[in-house]
Amino acid sequence: MGSGYGKSIGLRLAAACALALLLTGCGGGDSSGAPPATGGTPTPAPTATPPAVVGGERQIGQWRELILNNDGTINRSEYVRVANNYNTPAIMDYRLGPTAADFGNATNTAAQLWGPDLTSGQGLWPYGTQPANNPGEPNKCLPPSQQPRSDQEEISRGLQGAGWLVGGQHLFLPDNPGDANYRFGISNTRGADGAVFNTGGLCMRMIASWNPDWWNRNNIATPANPQVRSLAASRSDLPLVPVAIARGRANASQISFAAFRDGTIAPIVVGNSAPEFFDASALRLPAGMVPTAMAVTPYNEFLVVAVWDTNTITGKLAFIALRPRQMAVGNPQQTPNTRWYWGTPGAWTNRGMKLLGFVDLPFAAPTSLDVSNNLYLQNPRGFGDNDDPAAGDLSRQSVRDLWRGVNPVYPAGDVQWHQLASGGYAVVASRAEGKVSFVDMTPLYQHYRDLYLTTQANFNRTLDVSLTDGAKFPFSFTAVPGQRPVVTTTLSMAQPTGVSAGVMAKGYINTRSEDYFEYVRRSPREAWSGVEPERYLARSRAFVASMDGTVRGFNVQGLVFPTSPVGKTVSATPLFSFAAGRNPNFAYVNATATASDDLWLVSRGDRRITFAWPTGDVQYSFTDSRLVDPVAGSVSYNQAGFGGNGAGRAVNAPFISVMDFNGKAILTYAVNPRPARPNGELYPFRAPSGPVDALFGSRAPFPGKPFMMDQEEII
Repeated sequence: MGSGYGKSIGLRLAAACALALLLTGCGGGDSSGAPPATGGTPTPAPTATPPAVVGGERQIGQWRELILNNDGTINRSEYVRVANNYNTPAIMDYRLGPTAADFGNATNTAAQLWGPDLTSGQGLWPYGTQPANNPGEPNKCLPPSQQPRSDQEEISRGLQGAGWLVGGQHLFLPDNPGDANYRFGISNTRGADGAVFNTGGLCMRMIASWNPDWWNRNNIATPANPQVRSLAASRSDLPLVPVAIARGRANASQISFAAFRDGTIAPIVVGNSAPEFFDASALRLPAGMVPTAMAVTPYNEFLVVAVWDTNTITGKLAFIALRPRQMAVGNPQQTPNTRWYWGTPGAWTNRGMKLLGFVDLPFAAPTSLDVSNNLYLQNPRGFGDNDDPAAGDLSRQSVRDLWRGVNPVYPAGDVQWHQLASGGYAVVASRAEGKVSFVDMTPLYQHYRDLYLTTQANFNRTLDVSLTDGAKFPFSFTAVPGQRPVVTTTLSMAQPTGVSAGVMAKGYINTRSEDYFEYVRRSPREAWSGVEPERYLARSRAFVASMDGTVRGFNVQGLVFPTSPVGKTVSATPLFSFAAGRNPNFAYVNATATASDDLWLVSRGDRRITFAWPTGDVQYSFTDSRLVDPVAGSVSYNQAGFGGNGAGRAVNAPFISVMDFNGKAILTYAVNPRPARPNGELYPFRAPSGPVDALFGSRAPFPGKPFMMDQEEII
């Protein structure tokens, strides 16, 4: 939060024992930077592409799985074709899965949701004490065309004040691939913004924008992300339209990453100012390796990429070390620029990427991925003693002793920020092959703890850095095999459409896990198991969505907390299931959301949005007649005024941005977060008919087909 526009601006299906899942064991794979000679036994290519299995799970309406033979094995020629066209319109539609029409619902018969601004279409919501007392105050809630064009005009019109912005990037298929601005397939996109004026009044704009305006500049909103535009100018062979984007979900993540079909991974930026010492250099995976999904560990330590290896017809996870700057205090300039540590919690910027190696998966075609670890660091911007060298300079033995002694299961607080993850995992699924694997990342996290937090000799090994030499830090998996993550458990599950790894982070309403266990524990909605520690809820649960709309929760405590009482014997135990719409996928949720551990699902098959707690309790779901083809979502929150000032002096509302693929629009809905302890600043979720859970904000038409979005607070 800062001052100056453009500057900082229930229903529960108990099923703990009802999940018919086949558990099989599997091991890790090989290689560092170079592709392996083998990675599994390739499936022989068929003589011809077989017909679709009609009426079965491989075909729904006109949609069908493309990469399978009739016996369920991989069709080599189709696998390669799909991978090599992963960013094209035809394959993108296949990736997104069956539409509502494929399920027999060609016409959207849902009712139209009410919203406070159905007239302008701009999602302009004035609020507070002044608008009620002064009829002129609502006029300060302005669309871009009516905003000032200079500082002087802003002051003269009484519009000076402070703003709040959230934004990130969204991916799309451009209507006109030759368009100079939109051909790149990635925009910097403001999700929503709010303002408080020095002369009184509040305003929230609930509308997505990829074009700048007076309150929304400095590359916060641009039709083409500047880093991708520059990369394309230097690389005539770059396959435009990224296949995936990802950013850290818990920390302040000004930097995110874009993956391209040819294996290029590029860091990208959204923010008010250029991140210090930012290295925009892209990394490229070995030839023939196609990224299909991507995730960043919660505090920006590592980037994990799901890969289709067209050389060997195998699936892999690529692990990339990141080099963020140690967490800042207030603003980046306050923390010494010398604290750049690979594979450790950090924020604001990134100074390098290095490919560590690959882990082979027990299936060929991974399609969804998420990651987590056992940290809970509270304030994503940093902590009060961060500037003190005696608290954060890991070249000092006293600091290493301090960090090594912190137990990551303690509650978060200012004295808890100095720690590195000691455990974590990835969850990855193949929709076509019906498999979900859990990958233990504890060896990787422990390797970095050993280097950074033990002896001076070990710390000194981190100072000999090379981005190309695997024998220099960060060390490749080939150089230090013991750090390689290991596949521990694989489940058979019909058509998993998405996965989510539990994350805990302090945000808008802290975490649901805290509220659920520590504030409503006296009348629990779910009996405590007696084994799973109460405060571990979010981080110890993973979630998998399936084509039929079933969402399953799993206890992964043994992967997150390696020294827990159950140890590695609990790597993926079924807990519960609940129902969402058909062909669902998880929306992007981070600390700037309802709660970092909430579950939001967007159903393409039923045009439905579902909100559930990490306990599996569905809170509500909604549909809207305006939704044509919703395929993805991103949850964040908007506020006007400074939080904590009280009702009428500050107002906020979480919202979800919904990517409408064939509707070619981004739709914004304010969503009731169901907080355990309301503070009076939540926007009133009421329609003329009475209380509601969702309010329509706006529909922003787009010159293309949006299919992915992430968001973060604009810093």
